[in-house]
Amino acid sequence: MNIGEAMAELGARVNLSVTIFTMALIMCRVMPILIFSPFLGGEVVPSEMKLGLGLMVSVVLFPSVADRMDKIPLSALPYIALLLKEIFIGLSLSYIVNVVFDAARVAGNLMDTMAGSNNAQLYVPQLGQQVSLFSSLKVQLCVVLFLSLDGHHIIIQALADSLAVVPLEGFPHFSRGAWPFFDLMIRSFANLLKISLALAGPGMVAAFATDLAMGAINRVAPQIQVFFIAMSLKPLMSVLIIFVSIHVIIGRMQGEMASMLRMVRQAIQLLG
Repeated sequence: MNIGEAMAELGARVNLSVTIFTMALIMCRVMPILIFSPFLGGEVVPSEMKLGLGLMVSVVLFPSVADRMDKIPLSALPYIALLLKEIFIGLSLSYIVNVVFDAARVAGNLMDTMAGSNNAQLYVPQLGQQVSLFSSLKVQLCVVLFLSLDGHHIIIQALADSLAVVPLEGFPHFSRGAWPFFDLMIRSFANLLKISLALAGPGMVAAFATDLAMGAINRVAPQIQVFFIAMSLKPLMSVLIIFVSIHVIIGRMQGEMASMLRMVRQAIQLLG
């Protein structure tokens, strides 16, 4: 082998190594959303499939960073710092995306607690845990709405935008300072209770009205065992009100998902 062939082979190996390192950085940003987001099926989806999907998304996003591969450091400490930065960005975006789904779960728990049906538990694969009946209903409804509104496409587009705002070889500049970004993360957590109360409102009002009516009946006729009557009447009234007002709940979910996607884009802008 002459010197020219040796140099060509060495260059090919270096390019392959840089490509692998670049793909690893992209996957560190992509994988937290794919792993922790309920809209991909949760624990029911094998880890190998999630890894394959993350690799596929990374391959799709790779052309947008291919022209900057030579700027990625290959030494150990700078590359580890870039890995940690990518994991931080991926976890931050995943945290914001999951707020609506967690709010749907909390809303179901609030409704079942008010209606007295929280003892019935179902396993939800998207969450990987046992939840109450209305929690299962609202989480599944939220997942279906998210996918039917092409929310997963918008998330992939947001990931592509984040690669332009915060390149792989650079670190977040926090154009408006670090505090506005962390303030956004805190506000997204605060929105969880607000969204939960909004989604659970109809069922909680139905349970409260039933309790009020049973209390009035008990005052008029103390001999009636309203406690045992309410145990079966409150879940029935909650189910009836939920199905009557399901269009209102769906509309509120759509609005909160749109707000969540706007918050994702705002977080990306604050990182740049």
